[in-house]
Amino acid sequence: MTLKEKMLYHQIHPLKLLVDISTSLLTSFFAWHHNVTWFLILFLIPSVIITVLLITYADLDRLKNSDFGRYIRVYMTRGIEAIRFGGQIIIWVAAWFHSPIFILIGALIIIGGWLNGKLLKRTTP
Repeated sequence: MTLKEKMLYHQIHPLKLLVDISTSLLTSFFAWHHNVTWFLILFLIPSVIITVLLITYADLDRLKNSDFGRYIRVYMTRGIEAIRFGGQIIIWVAAWFHSPIFILIGALIIIGGWLNGKLLKRTTP
């Protein structure tokens, strides 16, 4: 498996999803409370560590050959990844300014990024 493939398929590994979701919640909590130190510590460190571990040691072939793997191969483009990250940025800014409605909007953007293939059906290339 190439590094490009590993970078794609590690995103759907259960440990990566767990780390990303929990750090999103924790960093948003710390942004809400204006705790910049913990926000910055949790902003990248856990995600980078789990990414390096999964890319180095995990067998991602099972994920590549799964239904979810086939789905992201078609629909998880760099643009969609940017949209998902943009949704996270909206959540952080909204948390900083105590705006629950914009936190929800950011979350919906992230969910929409993950579901883009279901929301905007297109044929596989």
